[in-house]
Amino acid sequence: MNRSLATSIRVLAFAAGAAFVSSALASDPPARIAPTSLMPVEDAYPHVSRDGLLVFQSNRLGGSKLFIAALDGSQLRQLTSGAGEDVTPKWSPDGRQIAYASRGIDGNEEVWIVNADGTGARNLTSHAAGDSHPSWSPDGTKIVFCSTRGDGENDDIYVVNVDGTGLVRLTDNGLAWDTFPSFSPAGSHILFRRLLRQRTPEGTLINSEIMVMNSDGSEPRNLSRNAFFDGWPAWSPDGSRIAFSSNRPDPYQVYVMDANGSDPVRVVESPYTDVRPQWLPDGSGLIFNRERDGRIELWQVKLPLR
Repeated sequence: MNRSLATSIRVLAFAAGAAFVSSALASDPPARIAPTSLMPVEDAYPHVSRDGLLVFQSNRLGGSKLFIAALDGSQLRQLTSGAGEDVTPKWSPDGRQIAYASRGIDGNEEVWIVNADGTGARNLTSHAAGDSHPSWSPDGTKIVFCSTRGDGENDDIYVVNVDGTGLVRLTDNGLAWDTFPSFSPAGSHILFRRLLRQRTPEGTLINSEIMVMNSDGSEPRNLSRNAFFDGWPAWSPDGSRIAFSSNRPDPYQVYVMDANGSDPVRVVESPYTDVRPQWLPDGSGLIFNRERDGRIELWQVKLPLR
């Protein structure tokens, strides 16, 4: 690894309510000091509030529920309960609420909002189609999400007020799936992943690109422009950079590029699958998922100063 990219990585390994943290250089294999779980645990889709609190989905208690913890793994607590499968949480800008998707016992997925103390959970979208991957506008007044409500199969991007009014469809792309949307910190653009499918006599060809468009859905642009699968994009807090994962190497690894798509740099090198990066609130590093040994773990990496 380039010396300028030699960064500090640590794993957040939760077990029986306790947290174990290990540190190592990115160029060294980090040690995992938590005891091996009796069953594989999946702690996925992390997101960090401006106050440094981590929210994520986990199957540690069966099913998928949301949990909150400090960035050092302490203060772990369960946020949601009930029969639904709760996934892909995102903090509101003021840290008082969390938007997420929940799949009910009927199999339908809806966008929900819950207070940070676990109270006041409410269904925002309430539609027969699948609604998923919500994210907040910087002023906290809108939620952008993806939905199959257009044709019942392909995801497009929509935006709605936090009271459920004012629904607007932003993309309509036929066979393409537009997912993982998020507003830029300034609110002027929306970042998303476009899954491109091309049907041929030999089968369906699939590629994934990182896209950006104006917040009204106009002028979509391909930022990644790569034949490999690029996905899980996330804005840096100042809007100048974008983190993402790609299988340009094999397996998926974490990259950072400038907001215009230039200068992509691999910031984590490992033999494992590293995906779903999200920024720390001060922009100094990332938290991401590492998939290995039947588990999905939460990891943190510090980035070199620019």
